[in-house]
Amino acid sequence: MKEIWQALKNYFRRLDKALLLFCAAAAAFSLVLLYSEVKAGFLEMSRLKMQLLAGGMGLVAMFVMTLISYRLLAKLLFVHLPITLGLVLVTFTSLPIVYQPPGSDDTAWLRVGSFSLQPSELLKISFILTFALHLSKVREHMTKPLHVLLLCIHGAVPCLLIYMQGDMGSALVFFFIFLCMIFTAGLQWRYILAGIGAMGALVPIIWYSGSFPDYLRNRILVLQDVENSTLAEAYHQQVGRRILGSGEIFGKGLFSDDLNYVFAIHNDFILAHIGQTLGFVGCAFVVLLLTAICVKILLTARMSTDPLGCYICSGVFGMFFFQSLINIGMVLGVVPVIGITLPFISYGGTSLLTSYLAMGLVMSVYSFNKKRPGSGY
Repeated sequence: MKEIWQALKNYFRRLDKALLLFCAAAAAFSLVLLYSEVKAGFLEMSRLKMQLLAGGMGLVAMFVMTLISYRLLAKLLFVHLPITLGLVLVTFTSLPIVYQPPGSDDTAWLRVGSFSLQPSELLKISFILTFALHLSKVREHMTKPLHVLLLCIHGAVPCLLIYMQGDMGSALVFFFIFLCMIFTAGLQWRYILAGIGAMGALVPIIWYSGSFPDYLRNRILVLQDVENSTLAEAYHQQVGRRILGSGEIFGKGLFSDDLNYVFAIHNDFILAHIGQTLGFVGCAFVVLLLTAICVKILLTARMSTDPLGCYICSGVFGMFFFQSLINIGMVLGVVPVIGITLPFISYGGTSLLTSYLAMGLVMSVYSFNKKRPGSGY
């Protein structure tokens, strides 16, 4: 019994308690918000129960991953990659489990009974691990064009695959993860400038080629003047911004009788619900909490004793930062609506599970890899 107690003490001593506290606070805050939406009639109780189940599974998975070295997790790519990639490829078939939620622009979901899964969320974890491993192996050859090309191909595969699903938002998340990780690895400026030039040339070609969906083009065009736009694609952002501002400084209260609804208020537009119930103060709290999580991830990357741990953390940071930035920007009307959830806060079982898995990776780096003062990689 004494040995078990000592083992538990050693385990909890190795945990990043501050990061754990921030994540737990965000998840608990989300449940309160979603319960508020249940009481207002915006969300079914069954969905809240599913969120609770996903959160419990994610929490267990995070603690288990903390026990496993991130080096081993990266080397187990032959286990997790076929599963996550295989599930994504299933969405391109005509099997009856392939599912497109009402109001969604893509067929990126699988559904069995009442259980639904978005495989692209889980693929983010595999991509971070495999790309971090790839970067760590070619770190000394980052000046050679062939290795840079292979890294770009590695990053392009999931981006294009998810884009072909019709999920522009998730494709951009993968792209931003790729950028964060390859910049962290020390990509030379000549390649960065070449990439910027290539993207600058491709954007007008894609825009005018007819391959870019009209609804996405309109969502970008409405940003010129969201409030006065007559395009149908502006409607959700117009309503979302009004709901967001209706709470003023302190909000109407979580269980007010004067709450308003906008489509996807439980996930893509959950910030609007925070604004109307808890006001500017509630929105500021969420931004500060997500900022604290991102800062803790970067600090763990900085203390890592090897490149692999640093690259993993930079990938997780890229995922959290970009999703938070775009989700908030969608509600404010400064970026187009592309279906990205707010980490730990929005409703979404797969999204919540992925957030916990990502934190498990960072916790593993924190537990197994700390830099001593004055040491290098």
